[in-house]
Amino acid sequence: MEKAQCQERPRRRGRHHAENLILLGLKNNIIVTIIVAVVTTFFLSSQWHTTHRQDDASITYQLDTADLEYGLTQCALNQKRPVVDRNLASSRLAALSSTGIRTVLHNATLINGDGKITHDCIIEMQDGIFTTISKATPEALELVSSNDKLVDLHGRIVTPGLIDMHSHVGVRETPQLWSTEDVTEISSPVTPWARAIDAFKPHDQAIPVIASGGVTTSMVLTGAKNQISGEGVLVKMKRANSVLGMLVNTTESGGKPQRYLKMAMGENQKRQFENSPTGPSTRLGESYWFRKAYDNARRLKREQDRWCETASTPRGLMSITQEYPRSLEWQTLVDVLRGDVRVNVHGYETEDILAMFDHADEFGFNITALHHALHADLVMDQIKARDIAVVGFSDSWGDKKELYNVSLYLPARISEYGIPFVLTRDHPALHGQWLIYEAQIAHHYGLDAESTISSIVSHPARLLGLDNRLGYVQPGYDADLVVWDRHPLQVGATPLEVYIDGTSVTRASDSVWKLLESSSSAKDAPASRPSEVPKGACRSGLSDIVVHGLKMSFLSDDGLRNDEPETGNLTAVVRGGRIICVGESKCDEIARRAAEDNVASVDLHDGHLLPGLTIMSRQHGLTEMRQEPSTTDGFSAGEEYTKPLSSRFGIKFDGIHIERAYRSGVTRIVTPPLTTGFFHGISALFRSGAKSVLDDGAIAEPSAALHFSIGHSAKSPKTPTITSQISKLRDLLTIEKQLHPVYERAAKGDIAVVVHTNNKDVIAHMVALKKETGAHIVIMGGSEAHLIASELAEASVPVIVAPFWGCEPLFWDSRNCLPGPPLTDRLGPQILLDAGAQVAISNWDDTNNHIGNSIWEASWLAGPGNRTLALDLVSKNIEDILRLPRSRDFVIYEGDPFNFGARVALIFEEGKVQSCYPDVGDTL
Repeated sequence: MEKAQCQERPRRRGRHHAENLILLGLKNNIIVTIIVAVVTTFFLSSQWHTTHRQDDASITYQLDTADLEYGLTQCALNQKRPVVDRNLASSRLAALSSTGIRTVLHNATLINGDGKITHDCIIEMQDGIFTTISKATPEALELVSSNDKLVDLHGRIVTPGLIDMHSHVGVRETPQLWSTEDVTEISSPVTPWARAIDAFKPHDQAIPVIASGGVTTSMVLTGAKNQISGEGVLVKMKRANSVLGMLVNTTESGGKPQRYLKMAMGENQKRQFENSPTGPSTRLGESYWFRKAYDNARRLKREQDRWCETASTPRGLMSITQEYPRSLEWQTLVDVLRGDVRVNVHGYETEDILAMFDHADEFGFNITALHHALHADLVMDQIKARDIAVVGFSDSWGDKKELYNVSLYLPARISEYGIPFVLTRDHPALHGQWLIYEAQIAHHYGLDAESTISSIVSHPARLLGLDNRLGYVQPGYDADLVVWDRHPLQVGATPLEVYIDGTSVTRASDSVWKLLESSSSAKDAPASRPSEVPKGACRSGLSDIVVHGLKMSFLSDDGLRNDEPETGNLTAVVRGGRIICVGESKCDEIARRAAEDNVASVDLHDGHLLPGLTIMSRQHGLTEMRQEPSTTDGFSAGEEYTKPLSSRFGIKFDGIHIERAYRSGVTRIVTPPLTTGFFHGISALFRSGAKSVLDDGAIAEPSAALHFSIGHSAKSPKTPTITSQISKLRDLLTIEKQLHPVYERAAKGDIAVVVHTNNKDVIAHMVALKKETGAHIVIMGGSEAHLIASELAEASVPVIVAPFWGCEPLFWDSRNCLPGPPLTDRLGPQILLDAGAQVAISNWDDTNNHIGNSIWEASWLAGPGNRTLALDLVSKNIEDILRLPRSRDFVIYEGDPFNFGARVALIFEEGKVQSCYPDVGDTL
């Protein structure tokens, strides 16, 4: 949609916007000091000095002057609230320097913070702000001087910088170490005095990586292990040696700063304090601790108000004997009660949401946003009535009860109901670099394109009280800008350049820019997944069916995989449970005879025929809620060498994780036994669509691979070091292989030995072990595998990468992974592919929820248009690496499954249709 925002070029005027103002930031003592100087003068002139005019020199006050001045200043401040200065942009423009150097981006396609689109724009930046946004005309560039930087974007899309309003970057540094874990002070359930700014680490390696994903501003919050964890801090994602160089100056116009409090309810707090007498073990206790804290704050507020009331008259002022009531412990909550702090509440379940509403009503404070709130769609009427926003995920669910069975349509439903919805990554729970991926998934599940962009740009700006300077590309606003390689809601969309305050903080190499200039990139947003199910002849149980309207097929007439897809206006004919024809006119006669036999026929729009996907998973079939032990198969100690465990005996088919994977087109899953140690055991390949182990083909391969983990997480009493883990694996393949026949098979290369590890040197040891033993060793994880890509290719050691981009450096052994463009030209798995290594992608996420996204992630990794490689990564390659039998399943999609907006139309397994138009997104 066009946005009529382009305007005439204003005259350039002087501006001296001192960067040192940022240092005023959020450090309350500094802010208060500045405000005091102004307010004290006013208040004392009307109260203090008036008193002295009425009294002679013999009258003395019972409190010393400094204490009186402090108290009177606080009384004056209590009458003021933080405000959003709507004149800030114009005042900035009025102060603009006439000699400053401009950066002029022309031939840009602007998607603004509200999702509105303007083509052929010229965007000018100077002194850290946008100065002009104008429509391109032949005369428009004539005023550009030789000193200005002129950039031709060739029609590329730009957006304002993205805003993540729930992050722990800088206080939960990556790679995560005990020494740098400073996100939550758990000495008490209630710590409103804690401040994220006091623990913020400006050299967190994640900061430039997150910025490279287009995120220019983050609200860094304290954690959720206790109930009131403290104040957050707002930072720009740029490199600095001090947090002071990153702070967003929220007092640029004077007055009180914008402040942000983090509170939390639910399972985290129960789990943290369940064995401690100092905190709650139930939601009942949680409510008590909230009420107790706010009761203390209310009492303090009343004492302060009484002091100020007394001090408001000359006689009262002379009678004061006690200093102004103050409390380091409770003052933040007093400020909440006065309306000075924006309250952000972590919670998922409706009982948590409603309990917090009760507390807000009892003590009279407002809530700005409910964070996570994945069941908020059940109480939307109450949320909307209170004008509260929801800050949540599009696809993060499943590892505990409070976020177990949730709808992927939540963002769309919340937004359609008129409640502002904001997307977050909760870094490092989900890596902050991929906030745009969160938005892409939300759009796939029905959040319209404009609302999706708003959810990561303009909505968070407003909720932070900073939509007078952030969230839009318009004159006078902070010059935070992202240049994209394609429409940001397309699969694999990546920033080419990111500006913060008008300065380029990251830029892709010239080779990446040139490569993309020579390719046709998608300029439009993809469609959302259709929600209506067409009425037709597709029904479960059919062994004969004719499918019309196929645009692409990866399967041939015998139902096996083609090397390259066949395209056109295709028809597929299935008789007796097998594909007998796929093609155009060659299938006409076969389809006609099928119609004479009354075979059901299905007509599709933009159909795609693919084999069912095969994915290796960490826990599917063995775990439903990771944090609820009763829902898991249990974890072995990893020391069962003489009797290796086999997951075939533990697989359960009734969980929603398996069901959603199946409905997404993943028809076969490989899961090893669960362990807390080094040795998993033997994995099984099973059908995700089976109802029980008794179904035909339910266990497709009982002995898929032999699994070991090597690294810190695998240390156990018998293998307490990485050295002992590698030594034990070598022994099992050599001198101890007689312990069980599976080791004999492994030593001969007859069964894959999958080693779950990320560190480059451990991977190198595995290459050496393969050379020594001849075992068929496979690396799973492989975050640092790219560092020895040629050696892996030469030794024929495959890598099953997880996560798909190969880089989520949460822990020490993954710290050298590649984040990809714009910081590096390639992702780690792409380096492996370039070197000729055999690569597949899979899921090793212990929350179990992203397996259904595998085909998008394969497409992202393969690159635009390379559908054959994308499909190989999640089907053929995993089969080849583990030497599994070829899948005879097939899945028909409506829409392009390698991009967002497609849906599964038909799943065919074990010789018949098993499912028609399954809904993957709603609660099950």
